[in-house]
Amino acid sequence: MPSGMNTSLLILYGSQTGNAQDVAERIGREARLRLFSHRVMSMDSYDVSRLPSEPLVVCVASTTGQGDPPDNMRRFWRFLLRKSLPPDSLAACRYAVFGLGDSGYVNFNVVAKKLDRRLEGLGARPLLERGLGDDQHPNGYEAALDPWLTRLWAAMRAACPLPQGVVEPSFSEDDLLALGPPKFRTTWLQPFEAAAAREALAARLQAEQAHVTGLGEQVRQHPPAAAVTSAPAAAAAASGGGLEAHRRLAEAAAAAADFRRLVLYAAGADPAPPPPPGQQEPASPSTSLPYSYGPWRPYLARVAVNRRVTSAEHFQDTRHIELDLGESGLSYEPGDVVAVLPMTADEHVDAFLQRLGWDGEAWVRVEAAEGQQGQQAAGDEGVEAAAAAPRGSVAAAAVGPCVVARVRSLVQGCLDIASASPRRYFFQVLRHFADVERERERLSYFATAEGRDDLYRYNQREGRTLLEVLYDFRSASPPLERFLESAPPLRPRLFSAASSQRLRGRCTAHLLVALVSYKTPLRRPKTGLCSAYLSRLGVAAGVEGASDAEGEARVAVWTERGALRPPKSGLVAPLIFVGPGTGVAPFRAFLEERYALMQHQPSSEPSQQLGNPKFQPPQPSEQPQPQQQQQESQEGLRDAEQAPPVSAPAPVPAAAAAAAAAPSYLFFGCRAAAADFYYREQWEEYKRAGVLHPTHGLITAFSRERLADAETAAAAVEAAAAAARSTSRTVYGSTKMPEGVAAAFADVAAQCGGLDPEAAAAFVRQLELKGRYQALAAASRATELERATEVTEPAGGREAEVKGVAAAAAAETW
Repeated sequence: MPSGMNTSLLILYGSQTGNAQDVAERIGREARLRLFSHRVMSMDSYDVSRLPSEPLVVCVASTTGQGDPPDNMRRFWRFLLRKSLPPDSLAACRYAVFGLGDSGYVNFNVVAKKLDRRLEGLGARPLLERGLGDDQHPNGYEAALDPWLTRLWAAMRAACPLPQGVVEPSFSEDDLLALGPPKFRTTWLQPFEAAAAREALAARLQAEQAHVTGLGEQVRQHPPAAAVTSAPAAAAAASGGGLEAHRRLAEAAAAAADFRRLVLYAAGADPAPPPPPGQQEPASPSTSLPYSYGPWRPYLARVAVNRRVTSAEHFQDTRHIELDLGESGLSYEPGDVVAVLPMTADEHVDAFLQRLGWDGEAWVRVEAAEGQQGQQAAGDEGVEAAAAAPRGSVAAAAVGPCVVARVRSLVQGCLDIASASPRRYFFQVLRHFADVERERERLSYFATAEGRDDLYRYNQREGRTLLEVLYDFRSASPPLERFLESAPPLRPRLFSAASSQRLRGRCTAHLLVALVSYKTPLRRPKTGLCSAYLSRLGVAAGVEGASDAEGEARVAVWTERGALRPPKSGLVAPLIFVGPGTGVAPFRAFLEERYALMQHQPSSEPSQQLGNPKFQPPQPSEQPQPQQQQQESQEGLRDAEQAPPVSAPAPVPAAAAAAAAAPSYLFFGCRAAAADFYYREQWEEYKRAGVLHPTHGLITAFSRERLADAETAAAAVEAAAAAARSTSRTVYGSTKMPEGVAAAFADVAAQCGGLDPEAAAAFVRQLELKGRYQALAAASRATELERATEVTEPAGGREAEVKGVAAAAAAETW
């Protein structure tokens, strides 16, 4: 780059499923061609306090769920929302914003719009008008991206003209398709190095397991304030270390954690790896337990129960899964999620390795390539760390974080080769290494804007996987480092916790998982990666608690704070839940928590007297609570106090339980009572115990059966009184259901409260801001369930079910 040029460009992204990240990385590649030095990283990986000193910033942000920011930009966004920030904080900054969204939703690109307004409100000057990509466009978000990029580079050059004598680079389409320097450097280890690497990894896993073994006593003495998981070695140690499947899982989980740190380091962000065992002070009662984990170090939980809960005749295979968390210290509360790191099936990994001619048992070292931002930022600390490593060890050869793993473990734990469709850049990479001219021409066409329509039909629309693409273009065999930078990363799947630790004890977490199975437009069968993986875990379907070590299965998990939060009103106010299908999972956790609290609630607590209260909109003097802060997901694990667990509460007479708390209402929709009525017996028990209203606490809508209109109407009369008081309303369902339910709430508010449509909508919005109406769409957590409900349901089935539940919710609310 010519000297004297001040062309430092910061590219930040907020991405939930990888699209925004892909756009940001494309901008980075084009910036290099145009002589801009650049950094690309997620917004939460960036030190936002340095933003005022950045001359040029491009932000790429997607919108998730019901207008929510992606998980990896939440802390960045919260910081920007601080009222204490001066209005000229970013006066020296020029910026541009591109958003990714879906115009089929009310909150189309709302995150990008708000970000644009906030940056300008803090004094930053826009380089150009924001760009808004739309998934509904026939060409997807790239239809808006391509022309926006042309305008961006023109605006960037106007803001940063080239020095005198420096000519603007010109490049052809082939230049645009050329590959830049790789992000990573891979070294295939020699036999003696591989032996040392095996010993080092075994020692690391053994040390982690030894640490976890002593963790149980600390958990009992000092209940954790932060969720903690054990080490990846837990499974291997528990089974004696001799089971091949457990060894593979432990090594893949370790490789995945190390690769996450390496990616952050290569992007110039602080990877902040947890210190190894023995380098932390013991925990005190006032602090979190040491060696806390999460994405950096998953806990390998034993699968205690894996039982099908749909009828044998039903097309959908849904599993109730119980995970044994042991004495790991993992904690969660209702509304939180359990993150599951799926492992690619062995047959797919074998096919991938065979296609490329790689030895899966070979060992490699992966580190940031020279010239990457992390290398520049490593400084003396990284050099000292390498110098301190034992001479001749694998770690001594690397500066900064690195991954030392078997090739099989790296592929199985880090790359999504058999589920996600690769991005356009992957085809650009394949083109570079294709030897057959016909394949090279086709790949070149796919990698250009001209071929994006055909690429969409071949790739995304058909759900083509990386492995399938490789077998379609057999002459292209990129090296490992190019796969690591261009292949879809293997992402954890987030499932709502379907149990309460207060009721079940600290050692258990329940999941409700629907096996994703569908056909593509060309009728090719597909299954979801994580749901299929979970359905195979554990003993045979329907058999619980395998004690034979050979049949014992483990899964890599951790917990994260979810978007749904428990109400502050405790047991005083009734709760209303609306959720069809597996969307009922988080509500089971809420109701179990409520049941456990009722066992210990003094009977003198005043109960709610139901009647016919007048509709009362929120008073102007009531200030909305910062619901955004309540619902923000946090990186790593939550810092929330937990009450002592109640492992097996004694049954309490229904009359005493009913007197302790106001009853709640559950509106549940599914296809048929005999097919997929999840937890039916438990709901009936909760009606008898007073957790749910004894007569109208459970209202169902079956898409294949006639709705019980009389029952719904009776529930409406009973629940109207409860809902008009300080009720917390929670809605969970498939993508568009929360919109329909919110509209139904507004309609009933207008009818029963005498409000016009605008005032009714404002009333519901106030409930949202105050945390009394909470909505979570499954798609906002990037779960596989969303994909299933879109393509596996017969026409009209899911729509009728959702409409039935929404109508019921509207009728009962006021």
